[in-house]
Amino acid sequence: MAAAPTWRSWAIATLLAACYTLSYFDRQAISILVAPIKASLHLSDTRFGLIQGISFSVFYVLACLPLAWLADRFRRSRVMSACVAFWSLMTMLCGLATSFWQLLLARIGLASGESGLTPAALATLSARFDPRRLATATSMFMLAPFIGGGLALGGGGALYSAVKQWDRSSLPLLGHLEPWQIVFFLVGVPGFVAAGLLLLIVDRAAPKGVTRVGTWAVFGFFRREWRFAAVYSFTMGMVMTLMSGYVTWLPAAIMRSQGIDERTLGALFGPIYLIAGAAGTLSAGIIIMYRGGVDPVRAVLRYMCTVSVILWPIAALGLMASVLWQELALMGFALFLISSVTSLSSLPFQYVTPRHLRAQSIGLLSMAAALFGTGLGPVLAGFLSDRLTFAAQPLSLALSLIGGVIVPVIVLLLVFLLRQHARLRLDTAVLHPDYPR
Repeated sequence: MAAAPTWRSWAIATLLAACYTLSYFDRQAISILVAPIKASLHLSDTRFGLIQGISFSVFYVLACLPLAWLADRFRRSRVMSACVAFWSLMTMLCGLATSFWQLLLARIGLASGESGLTPAALATLSARFDPRRLATATSMFMLAPFIGGGLALGGGGALYSAVKQWDRSSLPLLGHLEPWQIVFFLVGVPGFVAAGLLLLIVDRAAPKGVTRVGTWAVFGFFRREWRFAAVYSFTMGMVMTLMSGYVTWLPAAIMRSQGIDERTLGALFGPIYLIAGAAGTLSAGIIIMYRGGVDPVRAVLRYMCTVSVILWPIAALGLMASVLWQELALMGFALFLISSVTSLSSLPFQYVTPRHLRAQSIGLLSMAAALFGTGLGPVLAGFLSDRLTFAAQPLSLALSLIGGVIVPVIVLLLVFLLRQHARLRLDTAVLHPDYPR
């Protein structure tokens, strides 16, 4: 069990959260640069979709487990530093792209580098924080999607506007580049500073005899404890299906149903997204810190189950509201509830997996979230929307159906996991000397 955290542990948690925020900034900055990139490289919407979506998620998944294996086998600080430096380099190389294939390869490299941070970082936090405070440290880390995404949209747009006003002819090395290319260069620079700081982290010593792990050991753990590990991964995949569907399609659904434009939607919904997501993430960590007691896994699962029950009617009916402010308020509350679940998603694995397999276990969890979330959620909502043409608002109905069906499934799975946890108590079993290594 980890000791009570010192100020160094909190400093490390802050640094890891900053790195994760940078990853989302680098990942999503391209979203605000769609128009100039398409015009410069002569891209279609389909090709840009490949660059921004499918290629990213596929290679994120492919690289995640090998990098997590390295994090369990060698110094995690060095693995994380290499990942941050690599994705920062790939971000800058995006700025040198002059064709579809060059930009696609740079984005593949970006995805591969980013996939190595989360498993290693969460395993590092679990080694430095006692079970009571681990929830708060993890929730700090999980703020990144909301802060990084918000900064990428707001800060990236402001940076692009500023670069367009510069006299670029006087810039050394960058003077011949277009504004969007210079933005990628500037966005990539902070990552090298963060990579250097990560090398200052002194990893906690691993237990003797388990520092060298077999390549397939993590699959043995999942096979042996499938009633908890595999079912929990599937459950979080369902949660991410709902979350990614909302993140991708909520703005369009609200604009279509309420008849407002992008500027109005951005001004109204942008702050709601940022505040609701951050509030849900932080409040969940604080609640678990004070209410976790001697069985934090049970507390996390019960909290997720309670929140999901509250979410069900809102997810099923919230987008049916006819008044704009009502729809925005309900969707803001829905995002608050969903973010409080996603922010805790790694905690059970941080508690119940053997320390020498922790990064790989979290890597498999991240792979499930990426496959279901990025792969299934947006596609399922779009597929249903194209076929519900009889409805006045097909997209809103599609999201409502997804929420109405998936949320009760999530609740049932969480109830099953609560029963399995009470029977298995893996959080204590994996600490026993006789537990299979």
